[in-house]
Amino acid sequence: MILITAPWILLCIPAILVAEHFGWTQIPFHLTQLIATALCLISCSVFLVATRASKFGLWQWLASLSLTACILWLGFVGYALGSYSGPGP
Repeated sequence: MILITAPWILLCIPAILVAEHFGWTQIPFHLTQLIATALCLISCSVFLVATRASKFGLWQWLASLSLTACILWLGFVGYALGSYSGPGP
């Protein structure tokens, strides 16, 4: 799951920028990116808990990095939505 959702999250970023540039709708990219972020967060957490007794190797580093990036991304989204004051006058 991590190997599917993490690249999707990263690939949505340029797709959103391209869609914004050409005036296309960005909603599918935003929604699937948010869903992929939630799935990646859950799968990384489950993987790290399931492998906590084994040696901390490359896969655990990848899962930790993905988990940190997901938490930071969700924090940024929460901050952006929390500080949005709506359209101007």
